[in-house]
Amino acid sequence: MAKTKTTAKSKRDAKPVKRTAKKPVQPAAHAAAAGSRPLRVGLIGAGWISTVHYDALKAIGGCEVVAQADIDPDRLKAFGESRPVRDYYPSHHELLKRKDIDVVTVAVPNRLHAPLTLDVLKAGKHVIVEKPLCLTIAEAEEIVDLSRRKGLVVGYGEELCYVPKFVRMKQIADSGALGDVYMVKQTEKHSGPYSPWFWTREGAGGGILMDMGCHAIEFCRWFMGKKPIKSVWAHCAKYLHTWAEVEDHVILTFEFADGALAHVESSWALQGGMASRAEAYGTKGVIYGDLLQGMGLACFTPDGYPEMPGNRALVGGPAACGWTVPDYEWLWNNGYPQEMRDFLDCIRTGGTPIESAQDGLEVLEIMLAAYHSAGTGKRVALPFRPNLSIPVDLWLSPRQDL
Repeated sequence: MAKTKTTAKSKRDAKPVKRTAKKPVQPAAHAAAAGSRPLRVGLIGAGWISTVHYDALKAIGGCEVVAQADIDPDRLKAFGESRPVRDYYPSHHELLKRKDIDVVTVAVPNRLHAPLTLDVLKAGKHVIVEKPLCLTIAEAEEIVDLSRRKGLVVGYGEELCYVPKFVRMKQIADSGALGDVYMVKQTEKHSGPYSPWFWTREGAGGGILMDMGCHAIEFCRWFMGKKPIKSVWAHCAKYLHTWAEVEDHVILTFEFADGALAHVESSWALQGGMASRAEAYGTKGVIYGDLLQGMGLACFTPDGYPEMPGNRALVGGPAACGWTVPDYEWLWNNGYPQEMRDFLDCIRTGGTPIESAQDGLEVLEIMLAAYHSAGTGKRVALPFRPNLSIPVDLWLSPRQDL
């Protein structure tokens, strides 16, 4: 692959490189434009989660990944060696000039979510953006407002709500088999991410809460029917990665308006693998769901093993060492193809995905309240929509005036 500059400053630079190997527009108009032909997808970002998006899109069919943008040519080259894309660009602006692209995925560091998502919407394209939606309430409101005015679908990247095991849990609870569900719990833990930007307050906006706590928060909201939330209490800490700028452990509880509770524990401080578990307690019964147990294997090896197609035991690592639970259907068991299928179906029909920009906004509000609670030691009532640029600062530099 030829070396490419990170910015396109000439017409020659703007060309894609071929790889071998005021009136609102209604969603229906965009759906009709797509018709029954395969939807054409562009990827922004060439990191690990973009490989998941690519694999999920390939798994469901009905679409074609036609272009990719990333400022790092080496990342693009590495991505293309295992997952070929026809055209690539050093700038997302050049990708967005393509008239033939219907849908764009945004998989970049957290601080870039809002500007890139807004650029995609301004270009008239549907978008799915990885969690968290963005870092500020103002950004989230702008994304929601612009998508509605332009009649475009925004998918919020929250795959836990598509996990088959958890979907079945919710079906059982919704049937009344557990009675009135008064508490739901979700726990997700591992020893921390590999990309350096995750550990920075400016790059990520926060630590484990912004990375995995958002999963658990939205799982609990979704499981309980997305009913109104009254208040949030949280505790943040740095237990294992004391050198980091952000927290590596969070516990939070939020109370729904009807008195039911949600309990979240998310951690980058777990030694010895990964854990992901959900529980729901009702007046007549209880149900537990472990994402890793019951669908995987049990394996110990000091030397580890390489990633295999559709099977990654630990996120981000070149090999999985020690005790692991290698999953033989990782992609589907984690809900990624189902998430993409829901999103693309909504583009074709003009519908709203299970996880939308509005959900991302509400999750962000809960995370902001959690950081404020952790900083002040107080329970925080909703609504809570402070004006600040970096969420974790509410914990690092507590403010009593909010």
